[in-house]
Amino acid sequence: MSKSLLYELIEKKRSTMRDLTDEQALKLFKTSFPDEIEHLKGASATVESGDGLDVQTASMLLFDKQYIEVDRTLTSMLAIKWLLADDYKTFTSGQTNDILSEDSFRQLRECLSDKVCRKESLKALFAAMLIDDIGKDASLAEKLGESKDKNHSVIVLRAAEKGLIPALKTLPQDQQDIIIQSLEIGAKLDISQVVQAETAPNSLCALRTGKDLEQAFNMRAIITFLDVAGAAAHRNPKGGAVMTESVFQHYKKAMDIMDQYRTGKIEDSQQCYDRYLSYRADVLAQRNFPLLNPADQTDRALLRLLCMGRVEHKKPAEQFQAAFESLPPDKKSQLINGLSVNGVTDGIAILPYYAPGILAEARRNLPDEDETSIINAIKAFMELLARVFEGSEPHPNMPGGIKERDLSASHIQEVVKGAAFRKDPSVLANIELKWD
Repeated sequence: MSKSLLYELIEKKRSTMRDLTDEQALKLFKTSFPDEIEHLKGASATVESGDGLDVQTASMLLFDKQYIEVDRTLTSMLAIKWLLADDYKTFTSGQTNDILSEDSFRQLRECLSDKVCRKESLKALFAAMLIDDIGKDASLAEKLGESKDKNHSVIVLRAAEKGLIPALKTLPQDQQDIIIQSLEIGAKLDISQVVQAETAPNSLCALRTGKDLEQAFNMRAIITFLDVAGAAAHRNPKGGAVMTESVFQHYKKAMDIMDQYRTGKIEDSQQCYDRYLSYRADVLAQRNFPLLNPADQTDRALLRLLCMGRVEHKKPAEQFQAAFESLPPDKKSQLINGLSVNGVTDGIAILPYYAPGILAEARRNLPDEDETSIINAIKAFMELLARVFEGSEPHPNMPGGIKERDLSASHIQEVVKGAAFRKDPSVLANIELKWD
């Protein structure tokens, strides 16, 4: 198989990649990786909505039609170019609040440079970034004989192991091995789900496999930074719109703590997870919200909910606290129990997949900024989440694990985005929840 045009360009002179316009780079990605981009075109996207901007997205430029996962992935790949070119202005052009500082941009750039110091590593990063979400295409699952509902990270790992991804075949074997190890981590540990406290400590065990995972973890870390940078590209294609200052700081802290756990400086997965929760509690305490203690079950539950809600400041934290305290006692107990399971030696933890997205959609669909309306909407979400966790509670000395319960289903999103919810958020109680 011939080398991709992008790989040939990198081999000639890495700096030429920086000199391309964004449009030239996008066209180069399209011609270099046709098979993988077809999978992205066929990917079922689970994304938060929002008012789009009157700006052409990457997929509209290339195909005269919008493909959400193409937009997100190719914008993440453009972010590599912006970082290599030290183009702070373009990287932050889509940010209006909490703009990434120049110092944080420099740290992100250094992170990229440290981990991509050779031509082969740069080629591997582009390939790894490109393929990370192709498992969302049902046709790839069909090729593997897997269910289309299987975790998309597992699907892409299986495809890589079976040699079904052309972008990997032109890479040296050592780089292919690093990408596959990175995919092995990603199949069990989604760093964003730790940052949003969506997952449980069990997922961190992916970093303790007995293998040397330094290069694979470094790749998973930079892929995550880039993925977050491109996360809103389907509605705001200007720069890395989501990688704001607070988001960068949260991800950087989470990755630093995880690396300490990987190297044995933090003893176990629960300590690692709690160290991150303590950091988030400290951030809010610095903004005059009462300090929460992850060792206390009630505080821990509220902390995880605040992380899912991407809460940064005192006022919204107080709104979450008010909603939490107003829950019916049985719902509050269900929520606290479910959010207390670590999934290590205390039974199976529930991962409420897409809960942060549902909460963001609920907040976005409110008719106004009335305090009562906001608290009622958050409370309705918490009651829905209590149902998701129903039956889950810590069982000491029981085998652990994680069970995913998916909230991204279309019927749930339709209710949260609908007029009935705007009028009365308690309609969430009528949503039918089914789990395999």
